[in-house]
Amino acid sequence: MIEWHANIMWHHTEPYRRFGVNIGQRMTVFRLNDDSLLVHNPAILSPQLQEQLKRIGKISCITTANLNLHQNLSDWWLTYPEARFFAAPGLYNKRTDLGFDGILNSTTSTLWRNQLYQTVLRGNDACEEVIFCDPKSRTLVLGESLLLLNDGSMYRQMIGRLLGCHKDARVPLPYQIQIKESKLLRQSLQEILTWPFDHILPVHGDPIVFNGKEKLAAAYLWAFHGDRIS
Repeated sequence: MIEWHANIMWHHTEPYRRFGVNIGQRMTVFRLNDDSLLVHNPAILSPQLQEQLKRIGKISCITTANLNLHQNLSDWWLTYPEARFFAAPGLYNKRTDLGFDGILNSTTSTLWRNQLYQTVLRGNDACEEVIFCDPKSRTLVLGESLLLLNDGSMYRQMIGRLLGCHKDARVPLPYQIQIKESKLLRQSLQEILTWPFDHILPVHGDPIVFNGKEKLAAAYLWAFHGDRIS
């Protein structure tokens, strides 16, 4: 794992292929005020990852960014029976085999209130995303709603250019197409843009370092103008 901010935030990226290239899939870990850990978007639970997590703290809470990113939950459920599992919107009914402790929404959980900001990025009924912001590291943690492919192999960068997300972060076109309620999306973005962040850690692609608020607003400019751009 990579320590993103000293002793309070880490992230771990594993291989994940889409568009014919490895765009990565990222897990983020927050240290809560009680010294326990909140895991966002659990990765494949290898022995090495378990050991790294054990060294930094005890896992108390686990959630996913959206209802599609649940493939690793079963292993975490079996390995961390004392942790609380929280469902992203839509996941509670999709994974009835897991006994979730709650469903995350636009109200910040009492378990990390006054430490993290939390909301749901609305407008896409097929895949609403849980969004977090850590004010200490000034980092926004997103799901699959933003993508930057600026690093890596030449082929990966070429795909980034074709998708329009090589130099600037962009909302993936499939996600844009699923937006049915632009007003709800704008309301969510207006809330998020008031939060104190400079950096962005999306689930896929490269981290966005510095000027994150301006880059998020630019990526979603189409939502405020009532038009979509690819």
